[in-house]
Amino acid sequence: MFLLIFSIWLYSCSDNTDSRVNITKPTQFGLSIENGQRQGFQYYDSTNTEYNYRYNTITITNDTTVPIQLKIGFSEKDLNKISYSKVFLLPRSLTPNKQQFDNSIADGLKRFLDFDTGKQEHLSKTLKPTEKCVLTFGVLTDIKYSDPTTPYETKLLTHKEIPSAISCKLKINDTLVIPCGHFRYIEE
Repeated sequence: MFLLIFSIWLYSCSDNTDSRVNITKPTQFGLSIENGQRQGFQYYDSTNTEYNYRYNTITITNDTTVPIQLKIGFSEKDLNKISYSKVFLLPRSLTPNKQQFDNSIADGLKRFLDFDTGKQEHLSKTLKPTEKCVLTFGVLTDIKYSDPTTPYETKLLTHKEIPSAISCKLKINDTLVIPCGHFRYIEE
């Protein structure tokens, strides 16, 4: 009997969550953010230069009863602060529908990394109540430099800075936080 009670108690105290993702609970802003685990691999460009390629797939859910206008993207001014890495939003066509673990680089992603990381992607989307939006942020760093994402946890943060919108920032590490957009509620 004691063994049965101990087993039930032990199971109820165990952490049954998936440690591969960092889920931010719904904020007071009505948006929940599921920050996926940092992933990546070594990437060689068309000139055979080696890079650390790291990426995070993030799921944003509108937890309100009203639509939200979401705008995500980086400004050149903010990106110029990081001379040793390229930070970018992957095009929607290269973003998976959910968190996944890649073992190799797909042809479309290879073409994008070879030729299009300088062309900044922007997302503008209206999220209906309970609707989700999946984004993937990438960081490409020449191996001559230390990888800014290692060993840190990259995540999307929200902050109320102006009355009409809530800003979004991508936290690469403890000292590197880049503005990357905002969202606002749509009055019906």
